[in-house]
Amino acid sequence: MKTVIFDFDGTLVDSFKVAIEVAHELTHRSILVQPEEIVRLRQLRLLDVAKELKLPRWQWPILLFRGRRMMARRLDEVLPFADMPTVVKDLHESGYKLLVMSSNSQVNVQRVLDARSLSQYFGHIKGGIGLLGKSKGLRELMQQEKLDLANCIYIGDEPRDVEGARKVGMPCISVTWGFNAPELLRDHHPLAVVDTPEQLRKELKKWGGK
Repeated sequence: MKTVIFDFDGTLVDSFKVAIEVAHELTHRSILVQPEEIVRLRQLRLLDVAKELKLPRWQWPILLFRGRRMMARRLDEVLPFADMPTVVKDLHESGYKLLVMSSNSQVNVQRVLDARSLSQYFGHIKGGIGLLGKSKGLRELMQQEKLDLANCIYIGDEPRDVEGARKVGMPCISVTWGFNAPELLRDHHPLAVVDTPEQLRKELKKWGGK
């Protein structure tokens, strides 16, 4: 069975504004993030954003834990991207196995999927992945679900998604409606870069031969 593994934030759901505001609160920045700064940050990899915000690496796990808890209080603001529910439903009905792997917590992901009537289309949800732990998470997920690497693909919105998938030999499709800009995604050479959920659906149908 062909298996599609989705990232969550920035791929399935639009949590960018909430994430920026949570990061702003976590770093105790006194100046609100301006639109032009958001545009600039979208051009940067996660490591570079952390440097911009002067966040030492040892603080990342602590900030990520706190960020998940803060985001949990604002999940009602997190909505699926337009047309993604339709694409998810179509893929499910076409026989694809759909899973989620995310740096967000499993509880947060499940709550949003439940609230938006999307849980029925997904199998395992693997949450709590470290910021640099995508490859480790994918290996664990494949082992837990007894997946055949040749039949798996990862969908994400950041370079670390592409890099994590590449480390385990898995293709990755990048979506441009999430956290990072299209130019940055293309520089990391995913299998494809798509601009709309409908384009994603077509690429997955082509990949899966359905």
